[in-house]
Amino acid sequence: MIIKKRKSKFKIIWSMRKWSYDYINWRLVTAYPGGMKYAIKHPIELIKDLWNYLSWCQKVDQDIS
Repeated sequence: MIIKKRKSKFKIIWSMRKWSYDYINWRLVTAYPGGMKYAIKHPIELIKDLWNYLSWCQKVDQDIS
């Protein structure tokens, strides 16, 4: 019997701490028209998108495992 364990969103966020500032900035620029400024001006949209991204990461991790 194989049991697949999903990573928690907290563990995924914890692994993101290793990302460089340049990489985070690049992710924001490709996701939003104004990059970091847009993300700061629209925090609810940023949180919603981050939650969806974390859910996607969990699904991908589950499919790979």
